[in-house]
Amino acid sequence: MKKFLAAIVVFLISACSVQPEQSFKGKQYQLLNAQNDSQVILNFAADEPRYYGKIVNNYFGSYELDGSKIKFGPAGSTMMMGPEPLMEAEQNFLRILPRITAFRFQEKTLILITDNGQELAFEEVGPAAE
Repeated sequence: MKKFLAAIVVFLISACSVQPEQSFKGKQYQLLNAQNDSQVILNFAADEPRYYGKIVNNYFGSYELDGSKIKFGPAGSTMMMGPEPLMEAEQNFLRILPRITAFRFQEKTLILITDNGQELAFEEVGPAAE
């Protein structure tokens, strides 16, 4: 009986220490320290592996997950003009997106990691915009 109770206690302690798995699905993020003081918004659809957002133009695409690895597919975008510093920030972000290979969370901050170790930190700002 003591072994049985001990097993239950161990199970309860381990169950209480398990952290819920974090997910970015259905959430909206904003890039911290974005180039040229731009506002880089990144949304993840709740029900399918799709991302979308806006800098100057709306952009969109799909992604694949494998554990903590992520691969962003090519981004499509609208073709509007904006101020040169924001256009430069947008072009650079869209060039980095396909080089992202992994992600992790630091509390409510989503960290996207490129193939050369560069980290992009995104603050969760709410549910994904429709």
